[in-house]
Amino acid sequence: MNFFKSKRKVSLVLGSGGARGLVQIGVIKMLLQKGYIIDEIVGCSIGSLIGAAYAQGKLDELEEWLKGVTKMKVFQLMDFSNPWFGILKGTKALDSLKLVFPDIAIEALPIRYVAIATDLRNECEVVFDTGSVYDAIRASIAIPAVFTGVDSEGRYLVDGGVLNPLPINYVKKSKRNLVVVVNLDGRPDPEVGEVVAGGKYTSLTVLQEAYFAMRRRLSQLSIDMHKPDYVITVPHNTAGIWDYHRTLDLVEKGMKWTDLLMPDANLKRKKAPVNS
Repeated sequence: MNFFKSKRKVSLVLGSGGARGLVQIGVIKMLLQKGYIIDEIVGCSIGSLIGAAYAQGKLDELEEWLKGVTKMKVFQLMDFSNPWFGILKGTKALDSLKLVFPDIAIEALPIRYVAIATDLRNECEVVFDTGSVYDAIRASIAIPAVFTGVDSEGRYLVDGGVLNPLPINYVKKSKRNLVVVVNLDGRPDPEVGEVVAGGKYTSLTVLQEAYFAMRRRLSQLSIDMHKPDYVITVPHNTAGIWDYHRTLDLVEKGMKWTDLLMPDANLKRKKAPVNS
């Protein structure tokens, strides 16, 4: 670790990964309990949503709202669209979330917040660091073929995780802050259960596992290149993409994994931390 880095201030990178991203609420809660100060958040997909709630001081409210989400409520929040463009519009869920934390300008947030989306038309990443928080979230969470993309100003925006599921490269305070990363694309945990039922690959499971393998490689390349101080790795079979009814369990997992990895902020460190 750079000798001149703060022992308490954190630049937090929240990755892409659907409902398993709810562990990131637990990560934030435990960081705060241990005395860290989060003054920069870079979020992608579900990470952009959780990061925005924290930046507004509304993380507890978001957690409480999510605890009330059942399988039935997940279905009720699905506003089905023309499947030719994407299964869901995504408007209904975001409108409901605006009752939890409002839509404000990113530049009005008290800490640096950045959300990342992917422009498919121009094959590049798009950085949201100004403008509407919810415009940024909507673009960043648009999982291809699941949510309709955002077609605007010559760009077609979809989930930031398509090109960069772990956008460490957009951290600006890495020279003076600890960089803590939540990687939602860890290798599957065999104790959780079989990734491929019966060990038999079908055309669907081959497509799915190839996608996960590509995401794992992209995330690992980002970690290897930017060398964050701490990496909290979440096995990708921890939760399914729609398992929002498991909020309590996933938040607890995030707190547990963070507690195991991160020392208390006020403890003296004799050696540089080791990534998990």
